[in-house]
Amino acid sequence: MHIDGDTRLAGIIGNPLHHTMSPALHNAAFDYLGLNWCYIPFPVERSSVKEAVEGMKALGLVGLNVTMPFKTEVIPLLDEVAVFAETVGAVNTILLDKGKLIGYNTDGRGFYTALAKDLGYEVKGRKVLVMGAGGAARSVTVSLALAGCASITILNRSLEKSERLVGIISKSAPGVRVACLRPDEDYDMVVAESDIIINATPITNFNGSVLRVPVSMLNRNQLVCDLNYTVYQPPFLQEASARGARVIDGKGMLLYQAAAAFEIWTGLEAPVEVMRMALLRALEEARI
Repeated sequence: MHIDGDTRLAGIIGNPLHHTMSPALHNAAFDYLGLNWCYIPFPVERSSVKEAVEGMKALGLVGLNVTMPFKTEVIPLLDEVAVFAETVGAVNTILLDKGKLIGYNTDGRGFYTALAKDLGYEVKGRKVLVMGAGGAARSVTVSLALAGCASITILNRSLEKSERLVGIISKSAPGVRVACLRPDEDYDMVVAESDIIINATPITNFNGSVLRVPVSMLNRNQLVCDLNYTVYQPPFLQEASARGARVIDGKGMLLYQAAAAFEIWTGLEAPVEVMRMALLRALEEARI
């Protein structure tokens, strides 16, 4: 990589950023296309988020990705917010365009693309169960609702957060049936009858967790997704796979949300397979 006075900069803000794979994906794409661009991680303290975002203009950064825990906090700092990002209340991509900071959310698109392209899976008419009600759950569920799934059920420790997400989905896609569950309810049959089950929490093993998952109810008719990603298959997916379910982890979502961000910043088609190989190499080297 050659860096000079003409190098265009992009990056990611969040905290912590020790294990971020984004620099590997984007710098591989820049190198492959011969672009004089560089992608840098910027660890930012919560007290400095405003200064970090405003600094994009001062430093001339073309784009930033935003990861935990700042996806919501950056919204008031932007000049414009795309409709989908505004709907889900989270921004993971910022573009500096003609002096304006514009916020996007590519997470939901990344997840949907992973299902469609990597699995050839059609979500229309499917019954969805999502564990979690945070930013990732909002992006994924609204994307699935807009794609025409039949129903979405939210299972989360906080009923208040679940109800808030139900409201967001209902407003975005009134034709989709939406409900929420408490962890202390008996929801074994909901698990058994769901077509798509998504873990949108940081938990990879539900043994002993407040969010009880009756793995004995998982079956070969289901697609089970875990938005976490490592070199190794998360334990939850191992359980699902052992019962014949199709499984997918979060690597595809990470890849395609990064590709979408790349295209927003550069206006070029992302070299997805180059980015995929860079992601796999980075995960292998990090051994996470």
